[in-house]
Amino acid sequence: MQQSWLKKEGNPDLVLYMLGWASTPNAVWHIKPSHCDVLACYDYRSIAPLSAGDLAPYRRIYLFAWSFGVWVAEQCCRDLPLHRAIALNGTPFPVDDHYGMRLRVVMRTMQGLARVGMNPFHEKTYGGLRYIPEGPFPDRSIEDKIEELRLLAEWSKEDSAAHLRWDEAWIGDKDEIFPPAKMWAYWQSIGLGTGFESYHYPFADPNIVLRQLGD
Repeated sequence: MQQSWLKKEGNPDLVLYMLGWASTPNAVWHIKPSHCDVLACYDYRSIAPLSAGDLAPYRRIYLFAWSFGVWVAEQCCRDLPLHRAIALNGTPFPVDDHYGMRLRVVMRTMQGLARVGMNPFHEKTYGGLRYIPEGPFPDRSIEDKIEELRLLAEWSKEDSAAHLRWDEAWIGDKDEIFPPAKMWAYWQSIGLGTGFESYHYPFADPNIVLRQLGD
């Protein structure tokens, strides 16, 4: 798991992004609130718990977990004193017949990556490519992305459980990666779920993050 500080200025609050599969911090490069430090986690070919001690100086930690990042947050953020935890277009059960993607769909995605690359996935994720984020981070190799997806599928099938107390769960009405009906099924079972106009990529509108933050 890679960790990149997008902003570290000694601010009192922290925005913690657990990004989705195949991401780089370019996904949230444009959302760096003025009164918060910002840490992005991605590339989950290995995962490890985040240390509460390392983040102890922060008054408030705001977690925004996207897609497979929701499952990773369940594994890596359970020891953190989260002020708010917001799930975006994902569930704690990412490879699941009831609450996530079917395993055969994930396997088909891996096979397609080797043949045709990322464009079909990007078209679905970023609304026909209209919302592809830009930033200074280089793209990752297709081999790295295939390995990451294989490991995430294996690990999440073996160990999917809900450990965190989520405050909100946002469900994009145009999501073509995580089936909205399955996200609704899970989040409504625990009393959460808010619909919004979005493709799988949830950060096109910075307000999805900014309106959650305190003064």
